Amino acid sequence: MSEEVFDHSRFVQAHAAMLELLDGNAVESALHEALTAMQTSLQQQFAKEEQAMQAAQFGPLEAHKKDHDQAVERLSARIAQWQETRDKQALLEYLEGPFTDWFVRHVNTRDFITAQRLSLGV
Repeated sequence: MSEEVFDHSRFVQAHAAMLELLDGNAVESALHEALTAMQTSLQQQFAKEEQAMQAAQFGPLEAHKKDHDQAVERLSARIAQWQETRDKQALLEYLEGPFTDWFVRHVNTRDFITAQRLSLGV
């Protein structure tokens, strides 16, 4: 079960599609649609993880959820900034840099440990 819950491939695909659009000359409507898809995918992934942790009465749920909530807040703020400024380069730099760094770190630490503990029933 935990492997399915922590499968991030859908979000990774949405993120990659967003980066491709930003690297190209995508129209704003395509960027908006891709940003919405990426954000929705991330939120769905987080909800799935949090439900699994809740069902397992996983002790560190609140800390893990807090990390999710902060990531969503930062991403939402960057999306709002893009909607205001339409600065594709700033959005690209955030998504390629700080956001990707956070995501990789989160998956390799919190999600990895959580998936292991849930699979062991700890």
